[in-house]
Amino acid sequence: MMDEPHADIDTLDTSGEAGRPPDRVYEAIRSQILSGTLSPGSHLGEEQLALLTNSSRTPVREALRRLVSEGLVITGQNRRSYVAEFDPKEADAVFEIRARLEAYSASLAAKRITEAQIDRLCALSDQIEALGPTVSRDSLSKFLRLNEAFHQTILAAAGSRQLSLAVGAAILIPLPLLKHYIWDAQVDIVRSNLQHRELIEALRQRNSRWAGECMASHINSTRPQNEPIT
Repeated sequence: MMDEPHADIDTLDTSGEAGRPPDRVYEAIRSQILSGTLSPGSHLGEEQLALLTNSSRTPVREALRRLVSEGLVITGQNRRSYVAEFDPKEADAVFEIRARLEAYSASLAAKRITEAQIDRLCALSDQIEALGPTVSRDSLSKFLRLNEAFHQTILAAAGSRQLSLAVGAAILIPLPLLKHYIWDAQVDIVRSNLQHRELIEALRQRNSRWAGECMASHINSTRPQNEPIT
């Protein structure tokens, strides 16, 4: 394990984030984890993170607690915090949970989605397309944010509080991130976005079965073939 956060985090800036200090710090640290700047196993020292985010240790502690609840950070026996390292079997379980629950979410969304939500999905898909086919640390980081917003929009359109609670924790751990760092597999942004386009069309046509099948296929198509042995 690393003793301190990756050196690249010294450029971390929370000034543009809205909300309370803990929210700004949370978004900044989470962004560094999702981009890979803070790699799995990295030690998250409160004092250094406070300096790097221009905050006190109290917002850092609150942000870390939130990240622990999402599964992105773990606390060791020494009470130190580290970026979570995902066991392949646990990562595969996340794929399975999301494939089943998000397929149901998409089928519900097809009946309830608004035109404004469809427009938002189209805008997000356009932004993903603009990233191009080349995957770099920067494009992967942007894709992760846009892809999460896309899936969260569909979950919101389903209009089910219980479903949101059930899938909420799993959706916070991006599948492309698991694929990239657990199985060292290439993320295909173009293919993923083509599947997004088909899903949007299914939602636009209010076809519940098509939307559900599109979502299940979308998630399962990114699932690595070398699944962990049980």
